[in-house]
Amino acid sequence: MSRRGAEGPARGAVRAAPTALAALVALAAWAAAADAQDEPPPVVLDEVIVPLPRTEAAADPTASATIVEADRFEGEAKGVAALVATAPGVAVQEYGGLGQLATVSIRGSTADGVLVLLDGIPLNTSFGGGVDLASIPRAWIERIEVVRGVEGAAYGAGALGGVVNVVTRGAAAGSWSGEIAGGSFETFAASAEGAASLGGFSLFASAGADATSGRYPFLFDPEPSDPTNAPSSTFRENNAALRGGALVKAGGRLGAARLDALLQVSAGEREIPAQAPRLDAESTDRQEDGRILAAARLVRSDLAPGLDLGGLLRVRADWLDVEIAPSPLARQRGGEAGLEARLALAHGAGVLGATVAASGEVLRADGLGEERARGSLGVSAAETVTLHSGRLRLAPAVRLDRVGPFSGLSWKAGASLRVAGPVVARASAGRSFRAPTFAELYLRQGLVDPNPDLVPEEGMGADVSLGYDGPLGLAALGAHATRYRDLVIYEAAGPDGRLRPRNVGEAFLAGLEAELATAPARRLLGLAGAFSYTFLATENLRAPPQEIGKELPRRPRHRLYARAEVSPGPLDAHLEAHFVGRQWEDARNVNAIEAALAWNAGAALRAGRSGAVRLSVEVRNLLDDRTLQDPYGNPLPGRMVMVTLRAAGGRKGTPAP
Repeated sequence: MSRRGAEGPARGAVRAAPTALAALVALAAWAAAADAQDEPPPVVLDEVIVPLPRTEAAADPTASATIVEADRFEGEAKGVAALVATAPGVAVQEYGGLGQLATVSIRGSTADGVLVLLDGIPLNTSFGGGVDLASIPRAWIERIEVVRGVEGAAYGAGALGGVVNVVTRGAAAGSWSGEIAGGSFETFAASAEGAASLGGFSLFASAGADATSGRYPFLFDPEPSDPTNAPSSTFRENNAALRGGALVKAGGRLGAARLDALLQVSAGEREIPAQAPRLDAESTDRQEDGRILAAARLVRSDLAPGLDLGGLLRVRADWLDVEIAPSPLARQRGGEAGLEARLALAHGAGVLGATVAASGEVLRADGLGEERARGSLGVSAAETVTLHSGRLRLAPAVRLDRVGPFSGLSWKAGASLRVAGPVVARASAGRSFRAPTFAELYLRQGLVDPNPDLVPEEGMGADVSLGYDGPLGLAALGAHATRYRDLVIYEAAGPDGRLRPRNVGEAFLAGLEAELATAPARRLLGLAGAFSYTFLATENLRAPPQEIGKELPRRPRHRLYARAEVSPGPLDAHLEAHFVGRQWEDARNVNAIEAALAWNAGAALRAGRSGAVRLSVEVRNLLDDRTLQDPYGNPLPGRMVMVTLRAAGGRKGTPAP
C-alpha cells in the first residue's frame, strides 16, 4: 500500500467516511423497511441470545481454554487484541494503540512463544517478534480460541505459552451484512460480507478497512526526575495507520470428499512516532506490511467405518518494509508452504489421531546477506478416550518435530472428569520447544546482531482447574506452573550499545486463572456479566547476579477484566473495567510501571426484525486518563468515542464453512 505523503495514511480514507456513511444509512433504512413489510405491526423483536465463552478446545478437550465469541461484542470496534484480552492468562501488549503493533503473551511467555493461527493455519513468520494481532482485520472474526499451556504436542513446535486461533466467519447462504464506524482522532472503519450458494458449494466473502490519524493528546514530562516540573499536554504525532483486507472462503462436496478452501489478503501501513523517553522528538519513521494466505483442505469419511482421512495444503507470503531514521529503508520478504496429512480412527471408547506435516520457509532481507531457507517435518499421534459413560476423558499426545537443524519432542497428558452435572475437573502436563527464528539466527537489524549459535527454547508445564459450564453460565478456577529453559534474551554485545540474542535465560512462572460469564437474566433487563482474573508470579533463575531471583520484566502480577451488560428490549448497554497491576520495566526490578485502570462503556439500539439494524456508541478510556502507557513508556490514547452502524439481512441456515 502506498504512502500518502505528509498527510499520513489515514487522512484520505477519513475523507471518504461521509459518503460511505450515507450509503450504509440508506442500506440500513432499506433493510429495516423490507423487514417491516414482512411482519405486521407492532414489531416484536426476537430474543437476543448472548453467546458465552466456552471452555473446550477442538484440538484437545482437556486443555485449559477459553472461546471468545465475537457476536457478544457486536457493534463494538474491538479487534483481535481487544477480544483476546478478555480471556484469563493472557497479556496483550499494545505498543501505542490505534493501529499500532499489538502482540500477545500467554502465561508469561514471550510473543514468539505463542502460536497465532487463522482457521488453524499458522501466521508466525521467520521475521520473529510474534504475530502482530493488529494485522488481522476484525471484520472476519467469528470466535477466538485461546488455549493456555504448553501445547506443542497438539499444535506443533512454538506453542510454549499457548495458542490463539482466530476462526473466521461463515455466514448462511444468502445472508449479508455491512458495517461502518467513525470516531475520535479521525478514526474510520468499514466492512461488508455476504454468502451465497453456487452449485454444491457455499461461498463467503468479506472485505474491510480501518484507518486513523492517531493524533491524540497525552500528558508528557520531558524531565520526570525534576519534581518541580508539571506534565504538559501534547499530541502524539506521526502515528497514523491504515489497514485493509479481504477474505474468500468456499466449501462443498467434491465427489465423495469434502473440500474447503480459503484465500486471505491483508496489507497496511503505519507511521512510527517518537519512542520513550524522547516523546517530544520529531519522527518520520514508517512501515508497510502485508500477507497473502491460501489454503485448501480435503477430507474423506467413506473409506471405512469410523475412519476420516484429510489433507491440508497451505501457502503464505509475508512482507515488511521499515524505515527508521537515520537507517535506510529495510525490506524483508518471507514465505512458507506446507502440506499436512491427518488420520482419525474411531475405535470403541476413543479416537486415535495421527498427523504428518512437512513445510518449508524462506527469508530474504536487507542485512541478511544470502537468502535463508529451511524445511520442517512433524509427526504426531494423539488419543482421546471417553470412559465411565462419558464422565472421564483422557487425552495423551506426542509429537516429534524437526525444524531445520533443530529437533525436539513434545508431549502432553491431559484428563477431564465430570464431577457432578456440569462441573468438570481438568488436569494436564506437557513439554514443548521453540526453534530460533531466522531473524534471531541471521538477521542484522539496527543495533541488533544475530546469533547463529542459538539453541531452541524449552518449556515444561502443568495445570489443574475446576469449572462449571451449564445453563447459568460459565465459571472456572485453575492453577498452573511452567519452567522455561534456554530463553532467548538480548544482551549488550560491546561498548557501542549493540545487542545480541543468547540462550542465557531460565525462569519459573506460576499463577492462578479465574473466569466467570453469566447467562442473561431476562427478568432483570437481560443483565449479564463477565469476569476474568490472572495472577502471575515469575522468577528469573538464570541470569546475571543482579537479576537472579527477580521478577521477569513486563509481566504484571495482576490482570483483571470485568464487564456488565443489560438488554432491556431493543437497547443494549455495557460497562467494562480493565486493570493491569504494577510491573517492572527492567530485569533488575528498579524501574516500575505503575498499575493502571481503564473504563470502557457503550450502548446500542437494535431495530428491524431480529435486530437487523444496529446503531452503537462505544467510549474507550471513559475517564480520559491521559497518563496511561504501554510497557515501553509510550502513551496510550485518552477518551475515544466510536459510533458504529451495522445492517444485516438474509435467511438463517447452516453456516458456510
